[in-house]
Amino acid sequence: MFTIGICDDRPLCRLLLEALIHLYEEEKDVLFNIYEFSSGEELLEEIEKRGLVFDLLFLDNSMKKLTGLETARQIRQSESTSACSIVFVTSADDHDQFMQVRPLEVVCKPCTQGCIEAILEKVLAKPLFTNL
Repeated sequence: MFTIGICDDRPLCRLLLEALIHLYEEEKDVLFNIYEFSSGEELLEEIEKRGLVFDLLFLDNSMKKLTGLETARQIRQSESTSACSIVFVTSADDHDQFMQVRPLEVVCKPCTQGCIEAILEKVLAKPLFTNL
């Protein structure tokens, strides 16, 4: 099953993203495994501890300790997680800083349904997921 991670230190932002993903699930009759994390540290710990592998990660950049960019760098360095599609969901103006970790997208907060739908369509169109 397709696995999505949402990492943002603000609960309302995580809730909004999850709601938009659920709308997509209902419209397209698909089902995703969705995990939420309140920090980059929590996300990395769960990946290491439980061996979680994500197909898609939504990362906020401005979090309390580890930023989304620092979290993405660590994800890219690990062989088991390096192929994950990463989408930065940020209020930052400087999107160029994220390019070093090869994100699928960098989108501005707050996300819209159309934005999330386009991202999910793009990821699901990859050959690995065509049989969903």
